[in-house]
Amino acid sequence: MLGAGLTLLTFARATCMLVESYSAVFSERHADVELIKLCDEGSALQSADFRTLCLRKRAERAAPIVLKAATRAVVVAFTEFCEVFSSPSRILLLALFSLTGMAAPILKVICRLFLQNLQSRRLRRSTPKYATSDSESGSDDEHGKHFQVVDVGSRQDYGTRQRMQIQLRRSLRRVTGGIATPPALEVY
Repeated sequence: MLGAGLTLLTFARATCMLVESYSAVFSERHADVELIKLCDEGSALQSADFRTLCLRKRAERAAPIVLKAATRAVVVAFTEFCEVFSSPSRILLLALFSLTGMAAPILKVICRLFLQNLQSRRLRRSTPKYATSDSESGSDDEHGKHFQVVDVGSRQDYGTRQRMQIQLRRSLRRVTGGIATPPALEVY
């Protein structure tokens, strides 16, 4: 809710700046109409300053009003930003909040994957792999006293890097709901 409100406020501020800039550019162009008429008539052509002014005003009129207003709005926004963050401590705080805003969701996902991995390890280690013997007598099996441990399969001894890659692939499969692992992870 707060994010939507801030987004709406930012959009309103940007729209207001754009409309203000458009109004200023339009009024400047309207005020320059008489000057352009003098330039077109050829009055004061001997003056170098007047010729320079005429060239500059014609170049300004060549740009579309909307683009010039957008450029002015960006310049005003950047100027305000520089005024607000004029000290190094404020810039440092801005950088800190920006980095934590981007890093927090990433760290949260990494922690979830790590915890999920630890839980799956604990479940694998806590459930022993054994089978009951069918060759025993029926009376011994009824009491459940005799078990024979059977090695179901040998685990390969992977290095740390290979174990982490396998666990990451399993976690990604679990998170994505069984969708195939991206090809970039299969290469390793």
